[in-house]
Amino acid sequence: MGQKKRDVLAFVVRWKKFYPLVRFLGAILIGFLVTKFPMNFIEGALYDARIRMSPPSSISNGIATIAIDTKTGAALSTGAASLSHEPTAHDQLLLLNQIMSDDPKSIVMLGDPTKWDGTAEEKQQFVNLAQAAPQLFFATDQIAPVSSYGKLKFQAPFESLNLVSAPITRDNITFAGDKVTRRMMISFEGQPTLQTQLAQKIKAHTKDKGSFEADGARFSYIHFSPAGTFKPLSFIDVRDGRFPKGAFTGKVVIIGNDNGLDSEDYIQTPYSRDPLAMSRLEAHANIINTLVQNNGYVQPSSWLDFIFTAFVSYITVLVVWSARPAKGIFILVTQAVSFFLFSYLLFALFGLWLNATHPLTAIFVCYYFFIPYRLIMENKRSWEFEQKNRLLTQVEELKTNFMSMMSHDLKTPLARIQGMAEIALTDSTKLAAHQTQALKTIMQSSEELGGFIGSILDLSRIESKEMKLHRTSKDVNSIIGEIIKKYDFNARTKGITLKTDLETLFSIKLDVDLIRQVIANLVENAIKYTAENSTVTISTKEVGGQIYITVQDEGQGIPQDEIDNIFLKFYRSKQAKASSTKGSGLGLYLAKYFVELHNGSIAVESVPEKGSTFTVQLPV
Repeated sequence: MGQKKRDVLAFVVRWKKFYPLVRFLGAILIGFLVTKFPMNFIEGALYDARIRMSPPSSISNGIATIAIDTKTGAALSTGAASLSHEPTAHDQLLLLNQIMSDDPKSIVMLGDPTKWDGTAEEKQQFVNLAQAAPQLFFATDQIAPVSSYGKLKFQAPFESLNLVSAPITRDNITFAGDKVTRRMMISFEGQPTLQTQLAQKIKAHTKDKGSFEADGARFSYIHFSPAGTFKPLSFIDVRDGRFPKGAFTGKVVIIGNDNGLDSEDYIQTPYSRDPLAMSRLEAHANIINTLVQNNGYVQPSSWLDFIFTAFVSYITVLVVWSARPAKGIFILVTQAVSFFLFSYLLFALFGLWLNATHPLTAIFVCYYFFIPYRLIMENKRSWEFEQKNRLLTQVEELKTNFMSMMSHDLKTPLARIQGMAEIALTDSTKLAAHQTQALKTIMQSSEELGGFIGSILDLSRIESKEMKLHRTSKDVNSIIGEIIKKYDFNARTKGITLKTDLETLFSIKLDVDLIRQVIANLVENAIKYTAENSTVTISTKEVGGQIYITVQDEGQGIPQDEIDNIFLKFYRSKQAKASSTKGSGLGLYLAKYFVELHNGSIAVESVPEKGSTFTVQLPV
C-alpha cells in the first residue's frame, strides 16, 4: 500500500472519536445548504402529483357557470358561417335578462364587451340593463393599484360597466416556472380581488387558510378539482330560457368561453399540462370555491422545512455510515418512500404542504457525500483483515509444515523404539516382572504416539488438499470384524462387552483405510468413555440405498451444549479433559471429514449419564 494511502488511513483512525460529531454536523450542514436551493420545478411536479392523488374538494352550491360552448356556436351560426360565431350584444342582453329574472347574488362576465358585434342601440340597451344590475361585474386580468383603483374602464359605450381585477396567475417566472396555474391572488396592496369579494358574499370568513405575502400581493394555493367538476349550462339554453327555475337564485353566476377554439381561454392545471386542460371559466369557479371552502394549502415555515430536512439527512448519514450497501440502499429507498407518503397524508388530510424536494434531495446528497468516507473506512478494515489473514496464513503454513515435518521425522525413531521393545519382550532372556511391565508400557505409549502422529499427518494432508480416495470393493461388516478383533483385548480389560448386530450387506466402493479409521475411532472412543462392566453395541443395516453404521455405548454421554462442537478440530469436551483418558481432539474431526469425503454423513445422539450413539451413513 502506498505511503499516501497509509497516511489517509492513519488520519481517519486518529479522528475516530469525533465521528459522531462529524456525522451530526455534516447532516445539519447538508440540510441547511439543501434548503437554500428552492428547486421549485421539482417541487411543483411533486405538488401536482399530490393534487392528483388527493380526493377532490367539496363543491359549493353557491356557484353556477354558463359556457359559450360549441352548442352555442352551432346555434348562432347561419349558412356556411363558422361554428365559432360569438354571441352579439343582443344575445348578451337576452342572456342577462334571463339570469336577472332568477335573482342571482352576483353575475361575472369574462371577456371584452367592446369586441361584441351589434348595433349601437343594442349595445346601449345592454349598458342600461347592466346599470340596473349593480351585482354585474366584468373580470379582467389587469391589476389595479390602490392609487388607480376604480379607474379600470372599457371604451365607450361600456365605460360605466364594473371592470374589476380578477387575475388568474401562471407560474411563468416564479415558483415552478412551467406555466401551470397553482396560485390565486387574494388581494393586491390590501385591495381584495373580484374572486375574494364574490367568495365573501357566499360565505364570509376572517382569514384565508394558507395565504402568504409576495410582491405586494397576497396569494394562496388553489384547491383544484378535476376539469369538468363544475357542470356549466349552455349559453344558448340560458338565453332561450331553457334552464331550471332557481338554477341561479342566490348564486354567483360566471359566464365565459369553453368552445376549445382559443388557448387564451384555457389554463394548465396540476391535473394536466394540456394547453386546453381547463377553461378559465372553470378556473374562476375553482378559485371562488377554494375561498368559500377556505381550504387553500398551507406551507409550513422555512424552519420546519429545515428541521425535517436535517432529520432526514442525519438518518441517511447513520444508514450510510453503518449499514451494509444493499441493506443501506433498501433502508434509504424505504425512507424516501415513507417520507413522501407522510407528506402526502399531511397534504390530503390536513392541507399541509410539506416540502418534499429538500428531504429527498438531502438523502441523495448525503448518500453520495458520505459514501467516499465509508469506502475509506471499508478499505481500512479490508486492509487490516488482509494483513491479519496474510499473517494467519503464514502462521498456518508454518504450523502445517512443522507438524508434517515433525511427524515424519518422529515416525522413524518411534518405529525403532517399538521394534526394540518387541525384541526385548520376545527375547529368550527371562525378565523381571517390573521390566516386562515397563516394556509393555513403552509399547502402549508408542502405539498412542503413533496414533497421534497418524492423525497429525492426516490433518496435514487435509489442509494441503492432498487427501484423495482410493476406492475398492469391500464389505463394511468385514472391516468392523477386524476392528473388533483389534480392540477386543482393550474392551475385556475394562470388562466391556463388544456386541454386534450386523445385517448382511453387499460390498461397496470405499476407501478401506479411511473407513476403517472412522469406525476404529468410534469404537475406541466408546471403550474409553464407557464405564467398566458395560456394553458397546456395533450394528449395521441398509435402508433406501444407504448403509448405516451405529456405535452405541453406555458411557457418561455428551452435554447438549457441546454436541455441536465435538466434530471441530482439536475440540475435547469438558468431561474428556477432566478424565484421565488421553486424546488429541482430532479423531472425530477426521472421522467427519473422511465420511463426508465419501458423500456420507455422521451424527450423534446423546443422553447424559446414559450414553451416546454415533451413526455413520454411507451411500451404496
